[in-house]
Amino acid sequence: MGLIKTVRRLSTLNSRLQRFQAPLEMLLLGVRDPRVPITAKAVMIATLAYVASPIDIIPDFIPFVGHLDDMIVIPLGVTLAISLLPSGLRNEYDTARRGSSATV
Repeated sequence: MGLIKTVRRLSTLNSRLQRFQAPLEMLLLGVRDPRVPITAKAVMIATLAYVASPIDIIPDFIPFVGHLDDMIVIPLGVTLAISLLPSGLRNEYDTARRGSSATV
């Protein structure tokens, strides 16, 4: 019974992290843009590095607790990075992201 609960929790985690796909795409656009302030760019790079890194704060093989750091660090980093962007750039990246996903 414990395995079934763990699988359900992991699928819930996956669906929650997929909500951050659009903001992560915006971060990828922002990292390459010279108009982005250096503090926002530093948070973007740190967040994207954490997402791409196989090294976690708490190893994922520990049931539920291993994914808890991902559920906290990734949304926090994405939210902070997006909030540090000027609103004009935020709108521009959102428009560019939607335009590129419509062609795919």
